[in-house]
Amino acid sequence: MNIDILLGKTTEHLVPLPGTKFLIHKLMLQDFLQLQKEAKEEGFDLQVISAFRDYERQLKIWNLKASGQRQLIDDQERPLEFSKLSPLEVMWAILRWSALPGCSRHHWGTDIDVYDGNTQTAEEVKLVPSETVGEGPSARLHEWLDSRMSTNNAFGFYRPYATDRGGVSPERWHISYHPLSRRCLDNFTFSLFKRNLEESDILLKEQLLENADEIFQRYFLNVDLP
Repeated sequence: MNIDILLGKTTEHLVPLPGTKFLIHKLMLQDFLQLQKEAKEEGFDLQVISAFRDYERQLKIWNLKASGQRQLIDDQERPLEFSKLSPLEVMWAILRWSALPGCSRHHWGTDIDVYDGNTQTAEEVKLVPSETVGEGPSARLHEWLDSRMSTNNAFGFYRPYATDRGGVSPERWHISYHPLSRRCLDNFTFSLFKRNLEESDILLKEQLLENADEIFQRYFLNVDLP
C-alpha cells in the first residue's frame, strides 16, 4: 500500500463527495451514498462534517493544541487550564481527542464524521458526545445508525470509537468504511509510526517518542472492530 495514503500526504485515492467540499475514498463513495439514501428514507439528513484531512491540517490541529492556542477539554467536555498542565499531561489530553499527524484515520479517506442536517447546521456542530446521545440534536440519527449497523454493518460502515477502551474518547459521530480502513490499519506498522514522529515538525516530540510504544498500542491500534 502507498505509504503516502496512510500518512495523509496524497489525494490520489480520493473523489469529491457530491454537493460538498469533502473528499472521500473513491471505493467507498457508492456505499456511503446508499447509506445516506436509506437515512433519508427514515427521515434523517445524514451529512458529513469532516472527511479526508491531510497531514498538514492534522499537524496544525496538534500544534495549536500543544501550544495552548486551541482549547483542551476533559472527558466531561470541561475546558482544561493549559498553564497548569505539564508537557506530558498536555500530550495525553490531546491524544484523548485528536490523532497524531500521520496517524489519523481521516488521512485514509475511509473515515468520516457525520451529523443530522435536519437538526443541526454545519456551523453548530462541535463534535462532542452530548450532541449524539439523549436529547442531543443528532441523537436520533445515531440511534438509527446503531440499529442499522447491528444488522449487516450498514454497507460496511461501523464505529471504530464506539466504546471507551482507555485510548481515544468514544466518538459516535465517527464512522469508518471497514473494507478499506482495516487494510490501512493492517499496513500501518510501528516502524512507520515511529519514523513519522521522528521526521515530523510536531510539538512535544520528545514526550511522544518516549511514549511511542504505548501511544501506538493504546491510541492507534486500540479500536473497536465490527
